[in-house]
Amino acid sequence: MTKSETFGNDAAPAEACANCGQALDGPFCGQCGQSSTEIRRPILVLATDTIGDIFVWDGRFLSTLRALFSRPGTLARAYADGQRARWTPPIRLYLLVSLAFFTAMSLGGIRVIAVDASPSAETVRNQDPAAQAERRERIEAARASPGGEPGMRACGVMPGPDELTAEGQLVYAVDTNFSITLMQTGATSDARLVNAETEACMHEALASVGMPPMIGLLAVEAVSDPAGFEARSGAAAAQAVILMVIALALINFAVHPRRKLIEHVILSLYLHAILLPGFALTLLLTHTLGSQGNAAVIAIAIGAQGAQLFLFWISDRQFYGSSWWGALLRLPVQIIGYAAAFTLAALLLILVPIL
Repeated sequence: MTKSETFGNDAAPAEACANCGQALDGPFCGQCGQSSTEIRRPILVLATDTIGDIFVWDGRFLSTLRALFSRPGTLARAYADGQRARWTPPIRLYLLVSLAFFTAMSLGGIRVIAVDASPSAETVRNQDPAAQAERRERIEAARASPGGEPGMRACGVMPGPDELTAEGQLVYAVDTNFSITLMQTGATSDARLVNAETEACMHEALASVGMPPMIGLLAVEAVSDPAGFEARSGAAAAQAVILMVIALALINFAVHPRRKLIEHVILSLYLHAILLPGFALTLLLTHTLGSQGNAAVIAIAIGAQGAQLFLFWISDRQFYGSSWWGALLRLPVQIIGYAAAFTLAALLLILVPIL
């Protein structure tokens, strides 16, 4: 058995590399490159060193950020071509940006998946008999209108005293409406009690219009425990972003099949280190200026989409050396594929609580 195949009690002496047995002359082995640091250390030290290796702040970070926002494709190409000592590794940069993104979302009160129900809990608890009667009249009018099939309007209790239990908990009413959306601010809606009869009615009503049973489970879960629904979906958001990283790498692999997959992954990681802050800025502007009307929201959406188009186009040119027209022709495939992946990731986040 050679020295490099030594195991167990035949370990190399302290002054030799524990991996290959080569004599050490510094903190790293000149033969195999392994660090001479002893791994058998207190678990706390080992854990902090590992975290430090990922999130270490060094002189490369600021220069990498400057290159990232000025010439992202050139940065990714330089790293892929071997200039790794000059730049922050893409996985480390992505983890740092991702951590900052989700921390900012949490501190800003952004709900990744938001369940909103109406009438609000405050409205139900404070309504007077006249308001209850008005709601009942609207329900009867909707049922009596041409083509007004009962559907979900047959499920739950009628507006009135039955909407609150003796303990003060809200009960699902016939005119309860709820929505599941992305990236909303505000407080989570109060839970509604859904008894067995109402749950069976909801499943039947949804099945009558061709909805799969999964949608019924989703509706019941969202209404009866909106806070838990949002928490479980939000916890999976980081994994959803990883899916987007993989999706963009595969899309670029499809349009540039001669390149190795790892090259596309490097570019995708760097691009998402730009896309996440851009997405956060778009959310901030939307929630800040959205009160000024739909025109402001539309302008923000157009600006964000234009910035993404330019980012994908310029990155394709810089990283793959594409011509002006070549990058432009590939752009629809990249954007449509990325939009489809985003839609799939959003659906998966919504379905997480019932999977």
